[in-house]
Amino acid sequence: MATMTSVPYDEKKYRKGIDTSFYNNAIADYTKQAETQRATQLGEAQKAQQSALKQAYVQRAQNQRSLQDNLAMAGIRGGATETSNLRLANIYGQARAAANSDYANSANQINQSINQNIADYTADMKSRAEEYAQNTAQARWQAAREDAANKYNAAVEKEKFAYQKKQDAQTIKREETARQTEYWSNYYINKYSGYSKKQLTKAEKDINAKLAKAKTPYEKIRWQQALAGIGARRGVIATSK
Repeated sequence: MATMTSVPYDEKKYRKGIDTSFYNNAIADYTKQAETQRATQLGEAQKAQQSALKQAYVQRAQNQRSLQDNLAMAGIRGGATETSNLRLANIYGQARAAANSDYANSANQINQSINQNIADYTADMKSRAEEYAQNTAQARWQAAREDAANKYNAAVEKEKFAYQKKQDAQTIKREETARQTEYWSNYYINKYSGYSKKQLTKAEKDINAKLAKAKTPYEKIRWQQALAGIGARRGVIATSK
């Protein structure tokens, strides 16, 4: 009688060669996508900034024109006062500052969010990689412990499984052959039920050509049943005279 061999757990031994590149690749892919998202969002924020700056400039020009028009209508010559110009300049400066501030805030939020997402995802994948490595190492150890006592039984079970698999495959093949035969038999008997002799001759020539080129057993069954359907139709024609 075989005795159970003691197999002590050696973490270094059983962790050796465990591939965790899937998780590293996942981190790299996620980081790449996140950086693309960062660039897109920053680009959108920058477009919004440029639009706001442009609008501020346009508004300043419109305000300047409006001021000059109002002065002209009032009969005042010599242009706007320094105070008026200063006020318009302040409004323009505030608008630019607001646009730049909004962009800075948006950029900061985008960067913080993307950086945090990358950090969280990286931590999660590393945790999963470590868990996977530990579980795999434990599974290897357990397998090694069981292997000492189960080699013979495993060989017997493998042989049984192979035999059953072969039997199942043969059964499936027989059932599928029968199913294919019945299906195509019914199909072609129905298809050719209204064919004339001339049509049957033409169809038979075409089917024989296809049968000659058939590569799989099921293709051959199909065209053989087609020929059988043609033969059945010819029999019907012959007996109906």
